[in-house]
Amino acid sequence: MSCEICGRNNCTYSFHSLEAQREHDNIADEIKNRAIEIISRAINNLEGEHIDDDYYIKLEDVINIVEGYN
Repeated sequence: MSCEICGRNNCTYSFHSLEAQREHDNIADEIKNRAIEIISRAINNLEGEHIDDDYYIKLEDVINIVEGYN
């Protein structure tokens, strides 16, 4: 498995400086948060139906959104 930070096969996250690790984590967190926003917005826009107090959407539609996110 390759290093998360530099992608080399003979390296690992812990071989990098603490500064490089923090920088990588900050960027990764921003990307993850943005992906969550985009995917959540798309899921919230799906059409479904109310049954009693619950709102149901198709699992297939959710899976397509998640798998289609690049």
